[in-house]
Amino acid sequence: MSETKHLVLPIVFICAIVTFCFFYLGLIPAVVFFTAFGGGLVLYMRTAWRTRFDSAKVIIPYLLTTLFFMVHTYEEYVTGFDQTVSRLAGYTIPQSNLLTVIAWVAPIIWVSGAIMLIKQWAFGFYFLCAFFFAMTIAELAHFVFPFVIEGRFYYESGMYTALLPLIPAYYGLYVMFQEIKAARAVSDRGLS
Repeated sequence: MSETKHLVLPIVFICAIVTFCFFYLGLIPAVVFFTAFGGGLVLYMRTAWRTRFDSAKVIIPYLLTTLFFMVHTYEEYVTGFDQTVSRLAGYTIPQSNLLTVIAWVAPIIWVSGAIMLIKQWAFGFYFLCAFFFAMTIAELAHFVFPFVIEGRFYYESGMYTALLPLIPAYYGLYVMFQEIKAARAVSDRGLS
């Protein structure tokens, strides 16, 4: 039962953030957020949910991913990502709404996740999985958006820097998987 309680907060969080995004930005961004945070929950359940490891091993890649994500959101700001989201949604999404989510709410979430991860809290491990999943999977949506909007490939806002967060995120995933493998090996030896 104690392990199951560590799933309640991520599920409540996913419902809250997806609902917030739906009403603030529309259906398409809400689906992207659901994919990112829901995929992060699946990754968490397959990895860190039952196997804790030394989060100090992944905090640097996590923070570098956060830094590169902020660089990426700046490109989105200066290249009119609000117009991209508006075309995807089918109605105008004000830039102030988009900035509230990607330049204010998102960094608060990711920095809070780093603090919780350093403290070795279960929700911090969920944020680790959600952030790495979001950066390695959901950020690739930038390369799908042109096909959804016009049926062909062209530059769309955020494409130049969309791959930046992937570099430390993939490395962080690699370290995380290695740490989980080592922790499970120690646990298995202790049981036999």
